[in-house]
Amino acid sequence: MVGTSLNNLLKEYAVQGLLTGSILIVDDELPNLAVLGSFLDGDYTVHEAGSGEEALAIAKLTAIDVVVCDQRMPGMTGVELLHKLRESGIDAPGIILTGYTDTPALIAAINDAHVFRFLRKPWQPEDVLSAVAAASDTVMYQRAARRLLDLLSDRTQELQTTLTELRSAQQSLLQLDRLVTTGRLAAGITHDLRNAMSSLVMIEFEVAAKLSDPELVETIAVGLAGLRNLLESLETMNQYAKQKRLAMTMEYFDPSCVVRDAITVMRMDLNFRARTVAVDAPREVLPLVLGDRQKLVQVLVNLLRNAAQATKVDERIWVTADRHDSGLIRFSVEDDGPGISPEVRDRLFEAFASTKNEQGVGMGLYMSKLIVENHQGELHCVERTGGGARFEITIPPAELGS
Repeated sequence: MVGTSLNNLLKEYAVQGLLTGSILIVDDELPNLAVLGSFLDGDYTVHEAGSGEEALAIAKLTAIDVVVCDQRMPGMTGVELLHKLRESGIDAPGIILTGYTDTPALIAAINDAHVFRFLRKPWQPEDVLSAVAAASDTVMYQRAARRLLDLLSDRTQELQTTLTELRSAQQSLLQLDRLVTTGRLAAGITHDLRNAMSSLVMIEFEVAAKLSDPELVETIAVGLAGLRNLLESLETMNQYAKQKRLAMTMEYFDPSCVVRDAITVMRMDLNFRARTVAVDAPREVLPLVLGDRQKLVQVLVNLLRNAAQATKVDERIWVTADRHDSGLIRFSVEDDGPGISPEVRDRLFEAFASTKNEQGVGMGLYMSKLIVENHQGELHCVERTGGGARFEITIPPAELGS
């Protein structure tokens, strides 16, 4: 019988139904079939066939564990029958009954058909019963091994999938740990920056009240707008690091205001001012947006700053706000720079994946994506013919998002 360890494995993996208990006996002489069936049908379900062709037909319709057949039959010998059964994918081991001597030709045929056992006539009932029991155990082992190998293959695939998921989770935990550390750093910088902002706001007020030079007043105002945007960005990063979510200040606003505010902030960037910037964001043409205006300004500022760093003096940058064919509001930032390399594009919006080699922290696009997704929108990089880069933000207008 099957070994205890294998039985335990089969029980552990709930493998059942390996044996049917069915035996096929084949002989062209009916008395021989009657004798064989008389002492086999007590322990097995016996199927009888008077020829090789009849046996093949039965085996195709009935699950068989063991075949016991006479070697010398008209039309098809026992070995030939077993050979055809094996070609048909039937794994039942065969026991050949013969009265002939072991000629080399017969032995070669038996090997070719993978005969399990060869019993000489006159055979004894106990010899046949012993051979059938041994053949049943053999096919049990073979089927169990195949079934367990199939399960192992499935489990290996499951383990591979689980391993991939674990590695992804580990990477996420590492990113989260770095994000928390970055958030703590941002909190300290935010505190110092807020204190400095208080003094600068007082200076702005005094300059505006006492000086009549509008250009200087505007320069100070633009500089403070940039600092406020930086402060908002740091607070957003710190907030997400602590709470794993973004708090949104929801209001209705014209999409063109986001473009205008972002351009105002970027005017303090000398790189940006040295570029040729084209703006297309008509007021009172687009539907209102319900969202966090300041956070969307942060996103657009980040994209504009990336465009300014990717381009050279006098190269062009386009920023637009329009309505996409889908009805969504679309903001786009496009430049004539070198574009995004394929290796960078694949991890463009991952945390700490900088597009500036070692010069950036790699949080800008990651935080931008989070902000856009909190507006039920999408941020993606679009293929641009002729080089350069194009980033698009799509968010629903208030009439669709409400």
